[in-house]
Amino acid sequence: MTRRDDSAPQPDNATTAAEYVAALRALREWSALTYRQLAAKAEASGHVLPASTVAAALGRSTLPRADLVEALVFACGLDADAAARWITVRENLAAGRVPERRVAEPPESAAGSAGEPPPASWWRRRAAVPILIGVILVLIAIGTVLTIRHYSDDKDVSRLADGHYLVKPGQIADESLCLGEGPERNGRTDRPLAVQRPCAGLVPDTYLKALAPDVYQIEWHHPVEGIGCLRVDEALLTPGALLSPGNCTGAANERFLIEPADPLLPGLFRLRPVHSGLCVGILGGPAEISPGAEAAQAGCAGTADQRFRLELVPERKKP
Repeated sequence: MTRRDDSAPQPDNATTAAEYVAALRALREWSALTYRQLAAKAEASGHVLPASTVAAALGRSTLPRADLVEALVFACGLDADAAARWITVRENLAAGRVPERRVAEPPESAAGSAGEPPPASWWRRRAAVPILIGVILVLIAIGTVLTIRHYSDDKDVSRLADGHYLVKPGQIADESLCLGEGPERNGRTDRPLAVQRPCAGLVPDTYLKALAPDVYQIEWHHPVEGIGCLRVDEALLTPGALLSPGNCTGAANERFLIEPADPLLPGLFRLRPVHSGLCVGILGGPAEISPGAEAAQAGCAGTADQRFRLELVPERKKP
C-alpha cells in the first residue's frame, strides 16, 4: 500500500546529481528496508528493482534511470504523486534545469514598509528560533545519555568495548594469523584488501567503534594512510564480494553486526555486513589456512572460517 508522508526525505533542494542521489539514499534509510525487502516490495507494486542494481545506483554520484527512481519511491512506501515529484526533479537535473536555492523572506506584512524595522512580534519569533533549537538539542542529548545508559545496563545486550583488536579467523588453530592488509592473490589489482596475515607486527591496527548495540564500524588505523573503514566492495549483496578499506562514510556496507557465533563456543564471533545480512569468511573456506587468503562475504554456514576471535589489545605506542 502506498502513502503520502511529509516526513519522508524530498528531492526539491537537490541541485546536482550527487545531491539527488544523496536524497535517494536518505529516502531508502527512512524506509528502514533492506535492499532485498525493497526489491520484494517493488515487485509487489508491479516494478522491477533488483537489489544489486539499487545498491550500485545509490553508491554512485550520477543520476539513476527514471524507472529505477520510480520503483524505489514506490518500494519505500510512497504514492504516485511522490514518485512523479521525484521524477520531475530528476528530469530537470538531467536537462540542466537547476533551481536556485532561495532563502525564505519574511511576509510583507511582517517586514513592514521600506526603512521601518519589523514589528516587535516578528523579532520575538526570530529570537525564539535559536532558543527552541537549543531546547531540542538539550533534549536530544539527555535522550542519548539515557539510551547509552540503558544499553550499558542491559545485561542481555552483548556489546564489545570500543578499542584496538586482533581479529583472528577461527580455522587457524594456533591463532597466528589475523585479518590485515594485503593484495589480491590473483593479481588482478594491487589495491589493499582484508586478508589473513601473521599477527606479529600487523599493520594496520584494527579498531572497533560501536555505532549501535552489536553494530560496529571496523576501522583500520594505518601509520601512513590514516584512518579508513572496512567495507564490502560496491555494497554488493552476493557471496564472494571482498572487503577493502575506504573513507568512512557510515554507509550500510561498512557497518557490521558482531554477534556470538555459537553459545557453545564462547569468545568466538561472526561478522555480518548490515547491508547484506551475509557472513564474513575466508575465501577457500575452513581449509584455507595460508597467509594472503582474502576475507569475503558468504552465506552464513557456521564454518570455522566464519568465526573470529576478537582479542582486545592496547593501542600501539607511536614512535
